[in-house]
Amino acid sequence: MRSKCSYSNREVARLVVKVKLIGALKKLAESSEVHLETRKGTLTLSEVIRRLCDKVSRPEFTQTIIDPSSGTVGPHIIILVNDRDISVLRGLETEIRSNDAVTLVPVAHGG
Repeated sequence: MRSKCSYSNREVARLVVKVKLIGALKKLAESSEVHLETRKGTLTLSEVIRRLCDKVSRPEFTQTIIDPSSGTVGPHIIILVNDRDISVLRGLETEIRSNDAVTLVPVAHGG
């Protein structure tokens, strides 16, 4: 007797994240919003930033966000997830779920 295989009709979960870019980041990306999609259920904020840089695909954009000495987001970028600063969440390890909004704000210093 042959065994039967049953397949689920479930769709694979799809994650859609809207990334809002402010100031110089908007100009560098030539867009105020970038939408990222993946079949994973969740991503960390760190993964979202990496995918964002890959999608924008402009070295100046990546260099503005990523600190070359640490290889992570520089201190001159404020990141909000659903309008909450990531410092009150889990930082770059914050889990991003479908329909979350990530906002990147460059900090300009001067006097």
